[in-house]
Amino acid sequence: MIVIIRCNDIISDSRTKKYIDFLQAKGAEYRIIAWDRLGQAQHLPGAVYCPVRSKYNQGGVGAIKDRLRWMWFILQTLFGMKDNLRIHACDLDAAFPAAVYKLLSRRKNFLLFDVFDWISDTLYDQGRIVAMAFAFMERVSTRMADHIIICEPERVKQIPYSIEGRYSVLQNIPSFASADFLYRDDSYRFGNGLLTLVYVGGFTADRCLDMLIDGALQGLYNLNIAGYGNKDILAKLEANAKNEHIRYYGKVAYTDGLRIMSNSDIVYAMYSKKNPNHLYAAPNKYYEAMFVGRPLITTQGIIVAEKAEANGFGYAIDETLSSLADLVARLTPDDVQQKAAQAAALWPQYSHATERYLMGTYSRMMLPQGADSATGK
Repeated sequence: MIVIIRCNDIISDSRTKKYIDFLQAKGAEYRIIAWDRLGQAQHLPGAVYCPVRSKYNQGGVGAIKDRLRWMWFILQTLFGMKDNLRIHACDLDAAFPAAVYKLLSRRKNFLLFDVFDWISDTLYDQGRIVAMAFAFMERVSTRMADHIIICEPERVKQIPYSIEGRYSVLQNIPSFASADFLYRDDSYRFGNGLLTLVYVGGFTADRCLDMLIDGALQGLYNLNIAGYGNKDILAKLEANAKNEHIRYYGKVAYTDGLRIMSNSDIVYAMYSKKNPNHLYAAPNKYYEAMFVGRPLITTQGIIVAEKAEANGFGYAIDETLSSLADLVARLTPDDVQQKAAQAAALWPQYSHATERYLMGTYSRMMLPQGADSATGK
């Protein structure tokens, strides 16, 4: 039996949802272990949810305690299953307890470690003990994994342990049978002649969102923004809910987020290089910008910028409001439209990439007829 583990509610997790939709379409037997931290999500069929309530972006002792309770829940749930398991662990919070289970269980279990983020690199501003603990978890998870998925080939350089011969690449690419949901919707448009920037995603302190909001508050551009996370960013948006240049939509479904992007002018995908993990940032927005046919603004000197600039539909700037303001001031409608057309023209070469991976590599690893393929090559 296949078990997918992810430490969120799944509904808002586009990458994990792709795997579930694929397994469901194939009629595969699977279970889901998930964590509805706020107790507000729509629960999926075949899923068991950790009952622990916890805040997002929580730090301190409370975060450690909740994380340990989540991992204990995974272990209990896995040991309660009677079959040999093919475990798909989405990120470290799932992979480490799954690795411990594989080590302790006498069953013939297969462990797939899907590296959403290399967590230890995000702990640049944490204490040494915390960083060492996560590095240990990553080492155990990587060594116990039968196969590892990374989201860009460059990320091999980020993993300090050999994974040669047992990894594959699945980029964070939108995968839909139809793009009909990308219809024009005037409710997302401002009609004041200014460019409209858009950000849809997690609110964290290292995504340069403060300067994005500040630029809109100064009337430099309009801003469509949707997501959840950092309480200070949320408070700032709520305090300026009536500002004529900002529209905040809260936490939205993935298709709604893409529609908001398609009704804006430029996709915002800045990353702070203070976070070492962002040098290898998985470029969700890079592929989403192509899918919706919009240019991309991102941070100079990271993989996302190299890809977007090389393919002619991105702008790379420094992590300052002045750099953002200078860029917006010099942009012309023709330049934005030309880059939008280039983004859309590139999309067909990626439109079936996820389907090909799931039908090939993933099927050989996870579905019964491919149970003997441990590398997925």
